[in-house]
Amino acid sequence: MNNQTIRLSQYYLAYIDILGIKEAIKSDKSEEYLNNIKELYELTYSYIKANCPREYFLKADIKIFSDNIVIAMKKKEHYEFGAPSDISSCYLIIFAAFFQVLALKYSLLVRGSIVVDDLYIDETFIYGTALTEAYKLEIELASYPRIIINPSDVHLFMKSDFQQKIINKDNSNIYYINPFECYFTYIPKENILENLDIITRNLTAKLNKENDNKINQKICWFINMFNDFCIRYGYKNNIINLDNYPYPEQKIEVRVTGFARELIKKEN
Repeated sequence: MNNQTIRLSQYYLAYIDILGIKEAIKSDKSEEYLNNIKELYELTYSYIKANCPREYFLKADIKIFSDNIVIAMKKKEHYEFGAPSDISSCYLIIFAAFFQVLALKYSLLVRGSIVVDDLYIDETFIYGTALTEAYKLEIELASYPRIIINPSDVHLFMKSDFQQKIINKDNSNIYYINPFECYFTYIPKENILENLDIITRNLTAKLNKENDNKINQKICWFINMFNDFCIRYGYKNNIINLDNYPYPEQKIEVRVTGFARELIKKEN
């Protein structure tokens, strides 16, 4: 027996839930979804490696179980040009953002949270308050298809202009990643329109009258974030019209999610 004591360390941890997979697992398309999730992870990894700065591509501990994925990185500070820049936190939000956008290629929406807390992780165990806190935040606070940041840890993700650019804040003072800002910052310009068209088609198809009204409201919230991105960068052909859709009699209320950079600058 190995009596070596194992210890907790401070980790950045992202806990991501792929929405709707529980029902898919019980369906006759279960293996199709299994392979989609496998491809989604591999695609995310390869896209980051191909498109992002090398200093952001660091080794992370990643666990995928059923409809959940955990990305964990030990907290380390990196100093460059005399100013602190937490590269681990950058990598974590880049991975989460790429995963969220690429999931749309498979018509999948995700929700999750990011925390910084104690964790132990190896090939067998994953244990600690980082995991339990992230799970709790995803269930109780995320609400919409978004990846939020633990309110007490937000300051750790505001150390660079890049981080501030891709983090939004809503009217309830909840901070979350804007995945479109991150993803389209890095992919080649010649691939942008193709990617936008795929997202537009798949998000539009997500809305239908058979959905529960609460589901459509959550989808509309996410579409509104996508529309805000398209408006700010001039991709007018990809804006999804939400006027009285999908219900002719009742317009679904959506909230503007942009303007995070202005909010952050005022606070600083």
